[in-house]
Amino acid sequence: VANEVSHDFLRTLRKHVKAVNPDVYLLGEIWHDSTKWLQGDELDAVMNYPLTEAISGFWLEPTLTRKDFAHSINRCRAMYMEQTNEALFNLLDSHDTERLIYRTQDEDVFYQQLAILFTLPGSPCIYYGTEIAMEGAHDPDCRRCMPWSEIESEESQKKIATMRKLIMLRRNEKVCRSLHFHFPNGYENDRCVEYIKLDEEGNKIEVLLNASDEEIKVKGDGEVLFAREFDGEILGVNGTLIRRM
Repeated sequence: VANEVSHDFLRTLRKHVKAVNPDVYLLGEIWHDSTKWLQGDELDAVMNYPLTEAISGFWLEPTLTRKDFAHSINRCRAMYMEQTNEALFNLLDSHDTERLIYRTQDEDVFYQQLAILFTLPGSPCIYYGTEIAMEGAHDPDCRRCMPWSEIESEESQKKIATMRKLIMLRRNEKVCRSLHFHFPNGYENDRCVEYIKLDEEGNKIEVLLNASDEEIKVKGDGEVLFAREFDGEILGVNGTLIRRM
């Protein structure tokens, strides 16, 4: 935990660790702006709790609009240099927070937030048990033992399959890992989040999230890469659509 050690110690630690293996990923647990630890001579990344709060806060506060969401995400992005954003440890829950499904209380919202995690720059992290939407309130309840006896159940396997789809999307679509994205605000619904990811080769994907209490008529077309509550034309309440443009 970088807050509890000196900068000189971290610089010395980095020097010795990188001498053994230059590919080691040095991660710090810091809950706020960590710029002074991310100058290239101490940590490689930190746990990106500001992003966690930006994502979860939009669903916890129904008065926030898509513009508020864009502002919060862009603020997190502007906090660090692009090289740092590319390596940040992005998470939605951890050993110190309530679990994602406990916070969302809705499986569709749960996957909406995971869709964001897997399409934004950085290193997405899945806390153990999140692949089966494991319950857990605040610490220590969030540190429950993994329910291994339930893993082979039909329900757990279905959730694991959904998580694998998001993981493979991240792995196979380079544009998901790109640093470049923008919010076009192409929908009138204030609780409809839309952002476009693009890369240097001109590839584009659209991420569309309906966080409102109304169905949304989706504009245009494209190859569907991941979807929930989408029938080909209408994105339902709490629906998710990721498609190639």
